[in-house]
Amino acid sequence: MSIYIIGVGMGGKNELTLEAWEKINEADIVIGAKRITEPFSNGKKVFYEYDADKITEILANESYNNAAILFSGDVSFFSGAKKLQKTLENVTILPGISSMSYFCGKIGMSYDNMNVVSMHGRDCNIVSEVRGHKKTFMLFGENPCKKLCEYGLGDVTVYIGENLSYENERILIGSAEEFKDTKTEPLSVAVIINENYDSRTRIGICDSEFITGNVPMTKREVRAVSMSMLEIRDDDICIDIGAGTGSVTVEMALAAMKGKVYAVEKNIEAVTLIKKNLVKFHTDNVEVLQGEATAVIPDLPKADKLFIGGSSGNLEKIVEMCDCRKVVINAITIETLLEAVTALKKFGYDFTVTQVSVARGKKVGSYNMMTALNPIFILCGDKE
Repeated sequence: MSIYIIGVGMGGKNELTLEAWEKINEADIVIGAKRITEPFSNGKKVFYEYDADKITEILANESYNNAAILFSGDVSFFSGAKKLQKTLENVTILPGISSMSYFCGKIGMSYDNMNVVSMHGRDCNIVSEVRGHKKTFMLFGENPCKKLCEYGLGDVTVYIGENLSYENERILIGSAEEFKDTKTEPLSVAVIINENYDSRTRIGICDSEFITGNVPMTKREVRAVSMSMLEIRDDDICIDIGAGTGSVTVEMALAAMKGKVYAVEKNIEAVTLIKKNLVKFHTDNVEVLQGEATAVIPDLPKADKLFIGGSSGNLEKIVEMCDCRKVVINAITIETLLEAVTALKKFGYDFTVTQVSVARGKKVGSYNMMTALNPIFILCGDKE
């Protein structure tokens, strides 16, 4: 018995390789979604099914010499075939034309340096992806242009492809602003061009870049040291307690572009500032939560990294509730330092304490004079 998992391209027969044609013709049974398998159903036993578990059950209960399992596009490109490959043995994979290769061919664009993402049944921080790349290809079910506009990227160029390879195929070209209210077909694709993309690793962003008010902000030098200690990966889940203006939140979000950041802040004015800074820095991978940390934390998912800039006297409880693998705490007062040391010891963290003293130069007449900022204790705790 032979089993072939075959990518049939966008619309079926016209995009098959010769080998794929041969294997479908030799098959006793053909399995796949109805719109894909119907063109190949003549004279064969056909099962309209795309669920991996049900396909496995069909193969177990049927007699055949050759089985062809059909998927749209390329079976190696965001395909339902991935799960099926794990459940079956001794299968042969025959690729097809992917939606990316088809669409990029249609619009005359190379994709050798394309950032590729999918919003089909998965989380995708599309604003963060577009911010950091010149060219992004995406599979989507809902038009992303409105969200791009909400985060200040309305001027990017967008190519949208609907019903690719079918008679009602439609390709749109314009700005995100032009398409923000456009209704698109399900399972459409897009290529987004951001000429002003910013792929820098930004740690210690200048304080003046943030929108500020009468709300405390973690200063640039302290923020840089704290971020270096957090060692954030691009898919980390992070929590910022006492987020203030959102300076640490923003840098967390820029580092964890494929992850998620939860900014917890009780001050309403601060919450407003955080949201403004998220738009300014094009960071859509942040959820802002207004309220006391101990009331908010129970609703948050398990996080990888925790930063505590302000705890309102609940530091020990916050460390216990979050139970993160790595925590960084900023302490200004000796009392907060002692509270942090006690908490980290109590909950099994190996930790270091670093004191950061910063002095900034300023002009005084024809001279330059150094002015000291408040020294900060930075505690970094690690736990396996």
